[in-house]
Amino acid sequence: MKRRVPWMSDTIILRQPGTNQIGDIRVVGFPGKHADPWGMEFGQSNTIWLLEVADLRIVHLGDNGPLRNDTIREIGRVDVLMIPIDSEFHILKADQIEEVRRKLLPRILIPMHYRHADLEKSPDNPQQLGGIEGWAKGEASVRHLASHKQELSFTTLPEKPEVLVFQHSPLVKPPF
Repeated sequence: MKRRVPWMSDTIILRQPGTNQIGDIRVVGFPGKHADPWGMEFGQSNTIWLLEVADLRIVHLGDNGPLRNDTIREIGRVDVLMIPIDSEFHILKADQIEEVRRKLLPRILIPMHYRHADLEKSPDNPQQLGGIEGWAKGEASVRHLASHKQELSFTTLPEKPEVLVFQHSPLVKPPF
């Protein structure tokens, strides 16, 4: 059975590193490496995405492991960082998360790739993946949003670093 995707059939899908201009948005993909030991079935490839729109620079790490220094230099300034974080440190360990934050200095950090209990049949699946609360309670300036949306702009970035925790999209449904 073919799954129906929630986007239009003419949506541009980028999969490989490179530079792309889509209207007013510049999208740059950097080659990365999926965090060990995961992703062996597809060669552990991972693309780190930088989106530049209206002076705002958003970086989505995907399931990348620790970043190499040359990748950090190539990425440059980061305003918003989307990074895989969960309380079990499934993808990145606590010290690796802090190193990425220290080197990229994002004003907004958005954790991703963590367990949402309302989307799962069993608390043990996916294995070794934790929720976000265990990690978030040790952080300063965490804002839990009441929505899956937030308007961001370069001019309204917070002065001090902030963590935003989103609700999941209503388009995401449990697999049962």
